[in-house]
Amino acid sequence: MAETPYDVMIAGMGPAGITAAIFAQRLGLRSVVLGDIPGGNLYMIESLMNFPGFPGGVPGTQFGAMAFQQAAQEGAEFPMARLERLTHAESRFHGVDANGQGYRASAAIAATGRVPKRLPVPRASMKGIHFCSICDGPLYRGQRAALAVVGSDNAAAQHAVSLSRIADQVLLVCRSSRLKMDAAHQRLIAAQPNIRVMVGHEVAGFEGSDVVEALVLKATGGEQHAVRVDGVFLAIGWTPNTALFDLSVDRTAEGYLKTDARLMTSFPGLFAAGDVRDTDMWQVVTACADGARAARSAAEFLETR
Repeated sequence: MAETPYDVMIAGMGPAGITAAIFAQRLGLRSVVLGDIPGGNLYMIESLMNFPGFPGGVPGTQFGAMAFQQAAQEGAEFPMARLERLTHAESRFHGVDANGQGYRASAAIAATGRVPKRLPVPRASMKGIHFCSICDGPLYRGQRAALAVVGSDNAAAQHAVSLSRIADQVLLVCRSSRLKMDAAHQRLIAAQPNIRVMVGHEVAGFEGSDVVEALVLKATGGEQHAVRVDGVFLAIGWTPNTALFDLSVDRTAEGYLKTDARLMTSFPGLFAAGDVRDTDMWQVVTACADGARAARSAAEFLETR
């Protein structure tokens, strides 16, 4: 299999990966970005409200498309295929995408982000359980639906507010004793009369045949009861997407890639940016900053070779 040579191979087309491509190209590096969705998980964000320069907010899909266009104009190459495997041999990184195409590069940037978690309860994969309110919420339009959102952070709030425009009732289920979202999102939740918040409850299971028909909730005191719902949207956390890296790399207990001050991992020449790395803030703006820093560090690494 012939491998196309590059200076830097970037895994991931989210904010971190695309920003890394922009900066890599501007630093004179030939870069290839592996992924199949411009903007990555940005499509899950209905309106990105906290990115500088967009005072009225910007749809996540639009932001991702604009960033993708900018990186392409800088000369970054986008095969529009996910990276399936990354290895290292003979002082080069070797990658294979979903189409079987091979690539090689002297440096690599992991920007593969995270994937949403499922609930560790029986029947957690049945139909009617979703992760993206923007993608799947419209399925319930005009049905006078009762929908549930499971989670307590800003992502859960965005799901609930988005779904409140579609459903008759939205139930926001939070396992902890209080919501963990910021004050701005709590005000949004409070302003929607058809959102009901239930703190101190966790999901013990689902009821239904092939499609979810009810949530089984367990209160802090141990009592269980079922609540009828037409659909469930999960916002309970994430798992770093690192299975494709067939390399010995230091990770946290949760699986996030550890990096030094230059965003290089324990494997020389492999850098990490955005949600896939060990960080204390998972935001679009910090992912973009990571991408820029990783590209610069990759350029400095290549200069020493």
